[in-house]
Amino acid sequence: MNKVNQFQENINSEDPFIKGLYSDLNERIDAYEQEEAVKIDKMRWKDAIGSIFFILMIIVYVVYVLV
Repeated sequence: MNKVNQFQENINSEDPFIKGLYSDLNERIDAYEQEEAVKIDKMRWKDAIGSIFFILMIIVYVVYVLV
């Protein structure tokens, strides 16, 4: 609890430099927390099929040329 009180005291500080630093930090923390709340879908196999096919075609071509 002491850290929270110290953080809040620094946000409300009379020193404009300290107040600016901690206010900016607080805004960045809030933005990060809101961004984290957005669910990110993981990549699925069907999303990668085109890339995998293209890579396999390149491998087949290279093997064909070298043999």
